[in-house]
Amino acid sequence: MRWMCAALVAAASVGAASGQILWTGVSAGTTWTWDAPTAPGTNFLHSSDVAPSIFVAFTVDKDTLFRLRAADLPYVPVVDGVGWPGKLRGYTAGIDYTFGGVFGDALLSAGLGAYDLQLQAQQPPPGIEQTKFGWYFGVGEWFQLTQRSRVTLELTMDRVSMTGNPVIVSANLGLAFSF
Repeated sequence: MRWMCAALVAAASVGAASGQILWTGVSAGTTWTWDAPTAPGTNFLHSSDVAPSIFVAFTVDKDTLFRLRAADLPYVPVVDGVGWPGKLRGYTAGIDYTFGGVFGDALLSAGLGAYDLQLQAQQPPPGIEQTKFGWYFGVGEWFQLTQRSRVTLELTMDRVSMTGNPVIVSANLGLAFSF
């Protein structure tokens, strides 16, 4: 967690020192878990819970952003044959590449981060709630509303190295603003 805070401070000071554009955004969407342990034989298990996400991105150059993201991804791990509803709270750092898209700016993104499993149970099984390393890959399109605002549509796949090695695909719709 310390390395994430250090990266945030360093990126903020670099961006402020060189006067680069800062993007902030918020989005929400839905998720599917690939080969969910609670649904054997189902490739994609859809979650009825909302998957919110926020980000701050610093412009590296004209077509590249350095993004810090926090996202809540619904996940139900299985412990001793019982599903325990909860969420994976991801704190990630990554790079976004933008280029001319069909209707706006297309986006490819990838990054690494820490994912914290938080169960809804008041007394979860000991040792199950933990923070593990993970990575993500995403594609999307940003549609221009005004000179400094965009509607974002993104499809992201998060992979976490914890029990069950969850792969969670999320589709989010949101807004991004530049300063």
